[in-house]
Amino acid sequence: MPDVMPRSLSFRAGLAMAGIVLLALTSMLGSIIIAENARGDAAAINQAGALRMQAYRLLSTTQRADADSEARRAQIAELERSLASPAITGRLADDPRHPLNRQYRTVIAQWHDRLRPRMQAAGVPATLPVGDFVDQVDRLVDQLQREAESRIQLMRLFQGVILFLTLGLVFLAMYKLTTDVMPPLRDLLRVVDRSRRGDFSGRTRYAADDELGLLSRTINQMNDSLSRIYGQLEARVEAKTAELERSNETLEVLYQAARQLNGAPIGDASYRRVLEDLAAVTGLGPVTLCLSQSDAERAYLRLSTRPDDCPDFCRAPACQPCLDGNGDTPWVYRVAVNEAGRNYGVLLLEYSPESPPRRWQCDLVETIAGLIATSLSLSQGYAEQRRLALMDERAVIARELHDSLAQSLSYLKIQVSRLQAQARAGGAHADTEAIVDELREGLNAAYRQLRELLNTFRLKMSDAGLEAALEETVREFVRRGELSLRLDYCLDHCPLSPNEEVHTLQIVREALSNVVHHARAKRCEVSLSTDEAGRVAVSIRDDGVGLGGTSNQPEHYGTIIMHERAASLSGRLELHEPAEGGTEVRLHFTPQLHRETTATSLPGDTP
Repeated sequence: MPDVMPRSLSFRAGLAMAGIVLLALTSMLGSIIIAENARGDAAAINQAGALRMQAYRLLSTTQRADADSEARRAQIAELERSLASPAITGRLADDPRHPLNRQYRTVIAQWHDRLRPRMQAAGVPATLPVGDFVDQVDRLVDQLQREAESRIQLMRLFQGVILFLTLGLVFLAMYKLTTDVMPPLRDLLRVVDRSRRGDFSGRTRYAADDELGLLSRTINQMNDSLSRIYGQLEARVEAKTAELERSNETLEVLYQAARQLNGAPIGDASYRRVLEDLAAVTGLGPVTLCLSQSDAERAYLRLSTRPDDCPDFCRAPACQPCLDGNGDTPWVYRVAVNEAGRNYGVLLLEYSPESPPRRWQCDLVETIAGLIATSLSLSQGYAEQRRLALMDERAVIARELHDSLAQSLSYLKIQVSRLQAQARAGGAHADTEAIVDELREGLNAAYRQLRELLNTFRLKMSDAGLEAALEETVREFVRRGELSLRLDYCLDHCPLSPNEEVHTLQIVREALSNVVHHARAKRCEVSLSTDEAGRVAVSIRDDGVGLGGTSNQPEHYGTIIMHERAASLSGRLELHEPAEGGTEVRLHFTPQLHRETTATSLPGDTP
């Protein structure tokens, strides 16, 4: 503290102000003292000046013949009182050798030695040395005036010295202010102005151990801190801006995904665009989407952002580890595509070991998986609605056919029976009986086909799908006759459209109907599978009598209908006679899902 105080601006300014105040007080006190000392000078001069008048009056009284001695003594006493007046004696100096003291003693001596004895003598003196006395009094008055003037001159000199010292102290303070305060202050103002404009790179060069030095160091430290904080804030603003941009991109991806997937068929190009947008926003990838049926052991479609649609870790058709999440594939983030407890597949996100997915990336992938699951659920819901609408329409047609055409055919059969009985009773010509027989057979065939058509239209497809419907069909035909039926269904991983399921079921039913009515078979096997190209293969094979060259006859309407159904599936129907006997009906078609999709279909069992 003792080392800091002399260098303190406040201390130095305080010293300057104290000096100025001290000089002002000294000036005032000195003026007061000198004024107090000079306060009796005028009275002393007046009193001394009155001695001359008293001397001349005493002279005039003394020289008159009728002068009263009492009056003269009174005047003498008055003059002596004036000589001894404190107004005069109070101005005398302490030094006996002072000129004023010597002059006063001269006047006293002149009065006591020469003038007063003559004025006290009897009679009228011839001469009185009043002139000499007055001259001495005049010199006393002059001496008093010089003393008074010397005091005034001393006060002037004292005031001048004080004023000079005050001006010198003020000039010194101004000089110090100009040289020691203003430059660092301007430097400080420059730095502060730059800081006010947002530029925190300015630094002050003043480094003294005073208030400005402390302020300079504080401002430099403050600018350092502000620069660091500003840099941190800029980094945080950039991070927040990047986060907001990422959030906007995420929202844009979610919006586009919801818009593109709404009503899009399974495996449509919209799914690929959604996966590409997801990989672009997350910065990770590739992204792979594998779709599977519920509880299926393998996927039926694979869609990836890789050029070949096949990630390195894929082991298709062994898809169970990826679908169940039990695989040991590293650096793959797996998200199940499910909704309302129903699994539709899995979404797989690859990443590098150095940059695992962050929370927002995982949330985005999970949200996209949820959107895909919702889209698949809606698609299946729409398909189920179409299936139900188709079933209802077929039921309506069946009722209309039963109420109209079936009744008409029944009536015609009755009429043909009557006609045939009448012809036989009347001995009609043989040609006539042949025509009636043909009419009867035609009506019977039409009625049988109508019944088959009614059964077809009345067929119901349950929510369980094609497999459950085929199992019910197998049980139905087993109950019809002595036929051993076996169903080998391997399409649990391959979804079919409602139209494809209905046509497939009808072809199987028509083939089984032919087996029951014409093949005289003991065993029959129905198998459904997919080949390496993703095509569906349906086979109905029996050990019956075979085709016998009748498959292409025009009256075999069942075979014609099966060919038409196969054509509606964009497939082909083949009828073969294996070397070991019997008949095999083969249906091959590519599901609509594989025809319209841009994804990669995963092969199943080859028939």
